[in-house]
Amino acid sequence: MNIINGFGEITGAALVAHPAVDKVAFTGSAAVGKIIVKSAADTLKRVTLELGGKSPNIFFAEADWEAAVDGALFGVFINQGEVCSAGSRHFGREKNLYQVCRIDDRKAKRIKLGPPLDRETKMGPLVSKEQYDRVQSYLEIGKKEAKVAIGGGRPKQFGKGYYLEPTIFYDVENSARIAREEIFGPVASVIPFDGEADAIRIANDTPYGLAAAVWTRDIYKAFRV
Repeated sequence: MNIINGFGEITGAALVAHPAVDKVAFTGSAAVGKIIVKSAADTLKRVTLELGGKSPNIFFAEADWEAAVDGALFGVFINQGEVCSAGSRHFGREKNLYQVCRIDDRKAKRIKLGPPLDRETKMGPLVSKEQYDRVQSYLEIGKKEAKVAIGGGRPKQFGKGYYLEPTIFYDVENSARIAREEIFGPVASVIPFDGEADAIRIANDTPYGLAAAVWTRDIYKAFRV
């Protein structure tokens, strides 16, 4: 294995354009993915892209709520939410939204923030100041678009480091920026739906399609959705 370090616009671009490279796999933004596909066409390279998402977690009334919320929070807050397939949109029936928010809130408060190499840490700092500032800007956008269930800023116990609290917004419309744009940070949106067909419609109402989850004890509904 040969590891070549460098920035994407220099080193990455050279690898994509080089005729001796037969295959390129890229994880990153959709904008850069488009550039790679265009460049790779000149040498007919095979390309595999993983370009992010706003992956839905659909909660149905008959779900095991404790297990479902555990899984969904792990799916959005692991690695500080800096995960392409992070399940950052949580869908619940309007009559179940209070239950989703209440359990989300209680369990998110137990997530221990701290240094990444500490075995007790469940969530560390963001990767860079640039990403920290970007996620902070989305937190401010979210406060104007929806309501904050938990988090929404920098944890008070840290004087330095790019730490942000696990944040959950509720009363979120799927048209909101925090529901449509990839934040790539520890931010989840709780979105209401009315019935199975509506849940599928809203879950698919996104330009992304990397991952999805359905929480139910009804195996037929799980396969159907």
